[in-house]
Amino acid sequence: MVASAQIARQLYGKNIKVVYIGPCIGAKDEALRFEGDAKVDAVLTFVELRQLFAEFNIKESTVEYSDFDPPLGYKGSLYAVSNGILQAAGLDEDLMQGNVITAEGKDNVLEAIREFESSIDFIRKHFNLFYCEGCLMGPGTSRGGKKYARKTLVTDYANKKLKNFDLKTWEKACKKHSGLTGFKAEFAVDDQRLPQPSEEKVEEILKVIGKQNSEDKLGCGACGYESCRDFAVNVAKGLTKTDMCITYSLKSKHDFIRTLKLTNEKLAKTQEALLESERKARQDQQAAQEALERTSSMLQKLPSAVVIVDENLKVIESNQSFINTLGEDAEDFNEIIPGLVGADLKTLLPFQFYKLFSAVLTTNENVVNRDVHLGDRLLNVSLFSIKKGKIAGAVLRDMYLPEVRKEEVIHRVTEVIDENLDLVQKIAFLLGEGAAKTERMLNSIIESHKAGKK
Repeated sequence: MVASAQIARQLYGKNIKVVYIGPCIGAKDEALRFEGDAKVDAVLTFVELRQLFAEFNIKESTVEYSDFDPPLGYKGSLYAVSNGILQAAGLDEDLMQGNVITAEGKDNVLEAIREFESSIDFIRKHFNLFYCEGCLMGPGTSRGGKKYARKTLVTDYANKKLKNFDLKTWEKACKKHSGLTGFKAEFAVDDQRLPQPSEEKVEEILKVIGKQNSEDKLGCGACGYESCRDFAVNVAKGLTKTDMCITYSLKSKHDFIRTLKLTNEKLAKTQEALLESERKARQDQQAAQEALERTSSMLQKLPSAVVIVDENLKVIESNQSFINTLGEDAEDFNEIIPGLVGADLKTLLPFQFYKLFSAVLTTNENVVNRDVHLGDRLLNVSLFSIKKGKIAGAVLRDMYLPEVRKEEVIHRVTEVIDENLDLVQKIAFLLGEGAAKTERMLNSIIESHKAGKK
């Protein structure tokens, strides 16, 4: 890729844009490491090329055929096959004389690296490794491709091209450009190996994924590692996650489903309890509403005037007797706002009257049987705190009404009689106590006198 970019700029100038199309996504990262004549401006995979053709409606049947521009590669088209690079470079592949071993595919490459490390003095060969089973099966190719069918297509294309290949022209091009192009590669030590985790850490991860016993360590390879232990080591290194273990993932999923089922059952019970609570709340609300209606109905039938106010002295509820007691203005107001609900008590009663309400709301102390004049009426008023500092109520009785006057006279005469009886009892007690004391003193004098005579 880099060599082709340099040659292209030698032939067509430094201002051209170079796009590389290939099967390897690693080329995208490689392209970022070069600048100048070796710069590759963009890297496309074959999958991306197909998407580009589809997006711009480019079809083979609608374009003119054209071969690649020279200089052409000789056996370079075989590079897509794993050992094709050896033939392209003219390296000997003979099993008896060759010095290169080719391995392709994940498992074969990892095994080759392990054996190379452990037996390098014995093997003494170069390794040609393809992790993705050759470029023709690279990650940038379309999924589902058939490896050997692709290999056949590659070799057939190479044979077809080489039938009329001008080897001398190719050799001249190689000499011409090899002197002008820098193909030298430099390598620096950049150890990317991670430190090995402790045995305790590995065992802890094996315990988490349920692989403590030897019979649990299936080594199914679904995670991409050869053994459960290798997987645990790489989890400890941060290279993978426990969810990649299919047995652990399934167990976690089953546990999650079981937990979800229990949660759903609890939710169903909670929902049922909520519905029952809601049903009971509706019943309680209905009962409260009925009780309120009964209370309100009874309140309206009371002969005494009743009014209930809030902390702002706004009427919450009042009965018809209260409205009648206030007079015509209140009755007119009642026609607009039934029950005087929301009316300001300060506009309905004189100052000394509504101050009693303020006092009850402030002190939370009840006022009982207080006589108050309202115009030409004498009212007997009792005020009560219903909700501390928030709601107060009052009962007013017109003392000039015959039935109230008779009742109140009897009540007050009874109070006077009770008070007088109480006073008489106290006087009698004092008199009795005094007589008894006098008797004791006289007896004491008599006894003293008798004792003197003797």
